Amino acid sequence: MSEDLGKEMAIEAAKAVAVEGYKDTLQPMLKAVGSVIALPFQAIDAALSKPKLWVAEKHYNYERTRQLLAEKLQYTPEELIVPPENYVAVPALQQIAYCFDSDELRDMYANLLANSMNKVVKNGVHPGFVEIIKQLSPDEAKILRYINNVSFVPTVALKAYKKNGETVVALKLFTNIGELCDCEDCGGYEKHIDNLIRLGLINASTKQCLADKSRYDSLKNHSYILSRKAYIENMDKIAKVDFVEGYMELTVFGKAFCSICLQTQNSIIELPERDNCHDQL
Repeated sequence: MSEDLGKEMAIEAAKAVAVEGYKDTLQPMLKAVGSVIALPFQAIDAALSKPKLWVAEKHYNYERTRQLLAEKLQYTPEELIVPPENYVAVPALQQIAYCFDSDELRDMYANLLANSMNKVVKNGVHPGFVEIIKQLSPDEAKILRYINNVSFVPTVALKAYKKNGETVVALKLFTNIGELCDCEDCGGYEKHIDNLIRLGLINASTKQCLADKSRYDSLKNHSYILSRKAYIENMDKIAKVDFVEGYMELTVFGKAFCSICLQTQNSIIELPERDNCHDQL
């Protein structure tokens, strides 16, 4: 037997031993591992079913976006329709595809895109507006639209006077705006208002109140605040509890945001005359 032939036979023998070793040891182990890994894969597939559907329907979502923009810009002269800035259009197009199940958020993105394509108003489109919409819930979008329409929203707080003379804020802010806006989570108004304040879109004040005091009647007689007031009044250390009247309004930045994201040039919302405020004593 030649030396080369002997080497070839040795190599083939080693291969055969390796294959048998794989069958005897590694293959059963890998099958077992594969069956274990398959379990979370099933859960992951189920959890990602909606994102997978979005990927499959990406072209369809783009066509729906085009239709929305056509509706927004139908009365805008063609010579005024210009390319939007990429730093606004690209993230807005990405985000609008994620929220086609929310009329409120989808309409905000569509208004933002339409206004960014309008030569007359595009300079009013701030790149931060896309990020703000991303941080809004559908209920918060409803609340923001309501405040934009009425200018001022009355609020009440509860101030408790202790028998030792100290005062404490027993309830920071109450409003029935969630009910007025038909929010899904009416009881979550506090976190919604806090988020809108955090984003710099609204202010809430207890230092001033609305001149028309009748606007506070429905709040002061609301079952929730009456129950809270009665509960606090029954505490041993509390002498009395008073209402503190206040209001919410849009900030300057909030007004700019609403003018771009809640309407287009073709659907300007006419705001009513603002209420007069005076210092609360």
